[in-house]
Amino acid sequence: MFILSVKIKLEVFREEMEKNSLDASIFLCSSPIHDSNIQYFTGFQQTRFWAFSCLVITPEKSLLIPSRLEYDRALREAEADEIINIKDYDNSLTKILKEKLRDEKKIGIIESIFPYRLTRKLKNKEFRNVSDITEELRSIKTQGEIELIKKSCKIANHGVKVVQENLSKNITEKEIAIIIEQELIRKGADEISFPTIVTSGKRSAYVHPEPSFSEKKIQEGLGLIDFGARYKGYCSDITVPFSIGNLSKKQKEIVNTVQKTYEKSIESLEIGKPTWKIYDITEKITEGDGFEAKHSLGHGLGLDVHESPNLSPKPKTEDGLKGWEETLLKENMVFTIEPGIYVPEIGGSRLENDVLMVKNGPEILTKSEFIEL
Repeated sequence: MFILSVKIKLEVFREEMEKNSLDASIFLCSSPIHDSNIQYFTGFQQTRFWAFSCLVITPEKSLLIPSRLEYDRALREAEADEIINIKDYDNSLTKILKEKLRDEKKIGIIESIFPYRLTRKLKNKEFRNVSDITEELRSIKTQGEIELIKKSCKIANHGVKVVQENLSKNITEKEIAIIIEQELIRKGADEISFPTIVTSGKRSAYVHPEPSFSEKKIQEGLGLIDFGARYKGYCSDITVPFSIGNLSKKQKEIVNTVQKTYEKSIESLEIGKPTWKIYDITEKITEGDGFEAKHSLGHGLGLDVHESPNLSPKPKTEDGLKGWEETLLKENMVFTIEPGIYVPEIGGSRLENDVLMVKNGPEILTKSEFIEL
């Protein structure tokens, strides 16, 4: 089933290559660069910390070049027409690419992460960005991908129970982060999707705090815990909002607006609706209650924790609209819904769950909810 889906993905991508007159495409993992398109098109999973591999897709075949350390595993696990031992080319990726792409002139790359030094070594080639193609292709999940994401979400749901059972004023932000991460791994995650965020009290007003959790005990007032599991490469992403002790009027308003915005967001989800319109509906609620929407309403999930679609506002300027394209919700898209409000010196709250779009509307895959202690 998974091999079949890989072949289908390659067929669709090759059709797009042909439309764009591309002779080949190159995808590269070379730490700190990580291109998850390699796993997407071959099924070959690698850690993000020390991965090296290169995938070449031509109209006729796919060629995978793993590191010497992972060559044997690639032979067993990767789906590619040819798996090349870099040792046979003096450990030189450039040598392989020059030989295999001798006659190919127009090469697709992920422009934002492809190394400039490698483009310089591959002389007389014309490089074109294919990120729009891969993003659109990957935004619609196959049944195999959906099964893996659901498993990842099931693991994350265990993390919600862990929060409910361990959250208190007697535990530090760091301690509960460690407990959550250990439990996600114990429950079947290969690793966490991203560094766990735990904030409480005034610190909860930071969308991306540094450090992501402190040594202090959980503070009274508002707080949130943002975490996720990665299972066979596929991510989940949850934020559990909470409060401890008596809240001020302003803090209660924050909680109520986030809850109201979240519920309206879910109600607004339907196939064919532009993502910016869903954001627009919820932004009006947030601003109508006197708060600011500081980030997008949600983002796609898959092999990366941030993928397409992005539930963000429509650009309001002519310059912003140049090159902008409307994104419509489609069946088998997976994304987060995560409205949040953050007020300096008061605190912040964010409620985030993972959603699968099916024919009849949204299927909520995770079970985060506001916790009041």
